[in-house]
Amino acid sequence: MNFEYRRPVLIVDERVSRNGFGSDSLAKNFHIVESSIDENGLELARDMRPDILICDISNSLTDGLSLCQNLKSHALTSHVSIVLLGPIEWRLAGLQAGADGYISVPFGNHELMVNIENLIKLREAMRGRAAQEMATQSELEKISGQFLEKLERLIIENISDPSFGVQDMAFRIGISVSVLYRKIRLLKGITVNEFVKKIRMERAMRLLEVGIYRVNEVAALIGYEDSKYFSREFRKFFGKTPMDVKQRINKR
Repeated sequence: MNFEYRRPVLIVDERVSRNGFGSDSLAKNFHIVESSIDENGLELARDMRPDILICDISNSLTDGLSLCQNLKSHALTSHVSIVLLGPIEWRLAGLQAGADGYISVPFGNHELMVNIENLIKLREAMRGRAAQEMATQSELEKISGQFLEKLERLIIENISDPSFGVQDMAFRIGISVSVLYRKIRLLKGITVNEFVKKIRMERAMRLLEVGIYRVNEVAALIGYEDSKYFSREFRKFFGKTPMDVKQRINKR
């Protein structure tokens, strides 16, 4: 047996039913649940989480706007599309409360259906864009991760060469120097030189912790020709000198 899926629609108050929409046109296309504000419409909406909520505020502006605001501010129901029905002079208040649509009473069957169909189309379009943006973001993160891994591997392969600079990196990666600077700033929030220094200092720390290298040897292994300058830069980065690290390791 085949069952056709019908989107859930919650109708709050009785006007829609009295006009025949709840039992006729709407019921042919949607799964209708009826309630009223004084029958815990808010709780029912949170439990049901309908695609569309139609609320008549003609008899109670305050309660209707409160219901709308509560649903739009709640994480579980903020996505629910709300159509308010009421006098034309309350339209602005309804939209300011967060309603997605407002129909002035009296209204016709066709007007209500068009509003609902447009909201559904808008919601589907938003879902599609969100899914596409997530996929695009995931792909960008993958590409960015690959770029950083490639650059870090290139730096490590040439880490002992003091002449290996930004122009060499850009050439080997296949981009301009300006693009390299922009990409690192965008992805890491630091300059290329700071990125290189971070990799060098972290490698220096690992070499020192091995315990078999002198400070001048570590400096040379990471591309510093002046061991004193290396020690100053190391202290700026870690807050301790290379000798502090060696002494700590030797005490083990």
